[in-house]
Amino acid sequence: MEQGTKREGATSPPAQPESFGMFVLRLWMWAVPVVMFAASVVFGAVAVSDNDWGLVAVMAVMGLTAIALFVFHWWVLYRFGGRK
Repeated sequence: MEQGTKREGATSPPAQPESFGMFVLRLWMWAVPVVMFAASVVFGAVAVSDNDWGLVAVMAVMGLTAIALFVFHWWVLYRFGGRK
């Protein structure tokens, strides 16, 4: 049986822990679109129960904007966040 060889130079240095500011930024960028979407669903449901179709339309646009913002924030954090 052959034994695998371990390359000594293949390991990368340990990653530095991220700063508190970066943690807050990541939390903000994930939480805002999620809360915005949840609010649009809740207020949209209230608007449907009151037959206020104008507000339902506004809440639908707000929900779609929240989804777009979530995707954009995900792309920004993936592209520039430094985590792999």
